Amino acid sequence: MTDYDGTIAPIVSDPTHAPPVPGVVEHLDALVSLVRGVVVLSGRSETSLRSLLPVRGVLLIGENGIEALTPEEDVRLRLFRERATVAVERWSGAVIEAKTASISVHFRSQPEIGAELERVLADLIHGSGLMMVANRMVFDIQPRRGTKLRCVCRLIREMKPVAILYAGDSREDAHVHRGLKAARIETLCIGLKSTEMPADLFKYADLILDGPSEMSALLGRLVQRWRDRTPGLLQVPDAVST
Repeated sequence: MTDYDGTIAPIVSDPTHAPPVPGVVEHLDALVSLVRGVVVLSGRSETSLRSLLPVRGVLLIGENGIEALTPEEDVRLRLFRERATVAVERWSGAVIEAKTASISVHFRSQPEIGAELERVLADLIHGSGLMMVANRMVFDIQPRRGTKLRCVCRLIREMKPVAILYAGDSREDAHVHRGLKAARIETLCIGLKSTEMPADLFKYADLILDGPSEMSALLGRLVQRWRDRTPGLLQVPDAVST
């Protein structure tokens, strides 16, 4: 299981043009036949993920796993979007993206506004019943029931894996790491460090990588190792070679 932006794809100024780093598509395709399931869980929409990762057999879950909105949630999101559109007009680099079950406010082309933008958005959602997920240069506004950890727990119940590898680069991914460490299942939690996130964010991670290129290299090593593994044993390479 892996996040998309910042984990297997670079963070770029235009989120619509953020293809995965070289090797990722091939490695994910190979892993489909080697493990019980390959999942990409992202704040992006499922449609966006499908256009960027045309890999048969990979489960693509968008909007942090939020399912269909209730009528009340739909009203809350529409009201937030109306207020946010006015509130962020002062920043040319703030872009509002309305998705099926959530709203993303991107600031990739103007990262210096992040702290102030977060305060403005926090004021807008106060008392609304919505929550804000702070990721790298994007804030996702969504119903409170839609978190990556809840989605991961659901997948564990449905897929019944014997072990989980989970990789991500954001605060939300760090929450998943913490939740997995409390679960009764073997885990390998991977954090992708960046200048936007605190240095001590991934304290529950077993492995910290420098960026998507290292993640692609690790996936390639896993494919090589697991193609020749003893049935039932999943061994992680001792080192990552880029």
